[in-house]
Amino acid sequence: MEELWKVHQETKALLFRKSQEAMGLYARNNNPRTEEEKLKGELAGRDEEVARQKEELAQKDELLQKTKDELTSDVAYSYTTGFEDAMAQVTCVHPELDLSKIGLGKVVIDGQLVDKE
Repeated sequence: MEELWKVHQETKALLFRKSQEAMGLYARNNNPRTEEEKLKGELAGRDEEVARQKEELAQKDELLQKTKDELTSDVAYSYTTGFEDAMAQVTCVHPELDLSKIGLGKVVIDGQLVDKE
């Protein structure tokens, strides 16, 4: 009988512990405030990630613009230098030619040298 009473007490204690665990799980999983706080935390983390990505994108955009500006300047310099070198070569080979009407701002249209529009 004593052993039966002991098993009964252990069973009651086990049931009590399990019910406490179940109530704790239920409270954690069904507490709207806890879920709301969890979602707010996730949202804050995502907001931080978006802000970080925006900053990274702004830095990349700035670098791209700087690179574009440098390339544009390099192309313009190369174009101008190439034209000047060609003019110098023509003057060297044909010093008698009047090249004063020739320039970077001119184009040939219908066989005529005219200003670019």
